[in-house]
Amino acid sequence: MRLKACAVFLVVFVLLASQLMAFNGLRKGFILGGGVGGGYLTYEGVDKFSLATNFKIGYAPSNSFEIYYLNTVTWFGANSETFINGLTGLGLTKYLNSEGRGFYLFGGVGAAVLQILASYGDSEVGFGFIGGVGYDISKHWSLQGDVLYTTFDSGSWHSLGVRVSVNFLAF
Repeated sequence: MRLKACAVFLVVFVLLASQLMAFNGLRKGFILGGGVGGGYLTYEGVDKFSLATNFKIGYAPSNSFEIYYLNTVTWFGANSETFINGLTGLGLTKYLNSEGRGFYLFGGVGAAVLQILASYGDSEVGFGFIGGVGYDISKHWSLQGDVLYTTFDSGSWHSLGVRVSVNFLAF
């Protein structure tokens, strides 16, 4: 099983690496990006500083608009356990400049997951959304701030996170 997982990872890595060489420098077309940062999360009376990561892969029909698969995760520790609070779904980004530079607004909706790592599969599933603002600091790098909201167990549990991240976008 481990050999199969490593083989799949290697094939995916080689395909993505070869695609990165094919980018033409224009935002219009295939996009692939990710970021890392920090944030502050409130979850059921627990207020924690946390690690924030995000990943996106999709298509930009113009230089100022992007549509993508979004996976964003907030990692935090509480009560000697590590928690992963994430959102996976559809995201949109709109640049205020028609050339796809400067300030942008983004948002996304999808399935929310809360995973407790020490509990071997103990998790909650629900709904969530994310929204925020960002600014391109160079051609492929941006700084963004966002708010992540997730709700679980028919709305009786929820979390709210405020996050800041540095992101790289290949296009």
